[in-house]
Amino acid sequence: MNTPSAKSHRAYLDGFRALAALWVVLSHLWIGEFGISAHLGLLGVLTNWTLYSHLAVDIFIVLSGFCLILPITQADGFLKGGALAFFGRRARRILPPYYAALALSIVVFILVQVIASKPPHIPMLALAANIFLLQDVLLPLNVFNGPFWSIAVEWRIYFLFPLIVLAARHWGWVCVLLGASLLSMGLTAALFRWHPEMILACPWYLLLFTVGAWAGFHSERGAAKTAALPRGWIALAGVSAAALGWLLWQHPVTEKGGADFGLHMPLIDTAAGLLTASCLLWIGRCRRPVPLISWRPLVQLGTFAYSLYLTHMPLLTLVRHTLALWIPAKMPSLEHLGLTGAALPLVFGLAYLFFLACERPFLRRSHPQATPGNMPSSSRDKAGELAGRPNK
Repeated sequence: MNTPSAKSHRAYLDGFRALAALWVVLSHLWIGEFGISAHLGLLGVLTNWTLYSHLAVDIFIVLSGFCLILPITQADGFLKGGALAFFGRRARRILPPYYAALALSIVVFILVQVIASKPPHIPMLALAANIFLLQDVLLPLNVFNGPFWSIAVEWRIYFLFPLIVLAARHWGWVCVLLGASLLSMGLTAALFRWHPEMILACPWYLLLFTVGAWAGFHSERGAAKTAALPRGWIALAGVSAAALGWLLWQHPVTEKGGADFGLHMPLIDTAAGLLTASCLLWIGRCRRPVPLISWRPLVQLGTFAYSLYLTHMPLLTLVRHTLALWIPAKMPSLEHLGLTGAALPLVFGLAYLFFLACERPFLRRSHPQATPGNMPSSSRDKAGELAGRPNK
């Protein structure tokens, strides 16, 4: 049967991670200079896409569910070692790089205060919130590294993964998706009703994660049977793409900001998640690698996308404030943006060094549930160990 090799079959996952991570980095580069507001004319056409990098987090969440279910599917639906072993593997994979990035972020936080001639001060409540991964629920305390909110969201979802696996094995994926939908809708309604300030707790991400796992299950079970994508998935991709386009058209980020976009994030994220899951399944069924997603430099970038996601914000912040010491205070924003952007190779290089020192030592080189004949391409895929944001 003419099927792609195991390596090429999974390389697209790192490609997806890399594209999502690049979207986030370029978004924060632009927003750091101009804020979360859309522009009109040609400038808007060229740059407004950066304002929607929240959708990149949707991609990471779906990817996380997709990758984590692969070794489970290979093991006929059983979680090797049980829930406690899974939690241990997740903690080893996610937490050491996260806490190392937190330390880096705090150092930059202090340096920025020194550069601004302010007495160094670390808010202890914010430090505690970040240590215990509560910065998404206590959003005003997410002061050290903006993207950290998504790490906290995904970390809590992991505690439900063994239940997802158990329910899928005993009752099937229809019941799992129904249960995840009801729980997500209930928690989302409660959040908007009583605690709208906690919007970045994103309880609807449970559904996106489950949809990703559903797609991963079908990708693994169907890869050996046929390369054709079932019509139902094609229909789902078309409907979700149309829904996402319509929602973004009706509720865009404007020159006044993204308040309306934020109010409709549950619907927007759900449409984006369904589209992502459909694309992952389609690309996984392709007989040949998709050129852009499987482009070698992009795949290589994807291998340290989690480290890039964790470190890019403090590194960009440090570059921006360091430049402020050397350039005129009234330099036009576009020129300042150009100088900051010129430092991107340094940001990527430091993120890779961070990966070597703080992430790669905690990657599992093999997985007890994976078999040699169907091992994915990267060490993270081998373990089914996507970190979510960058996941992975």
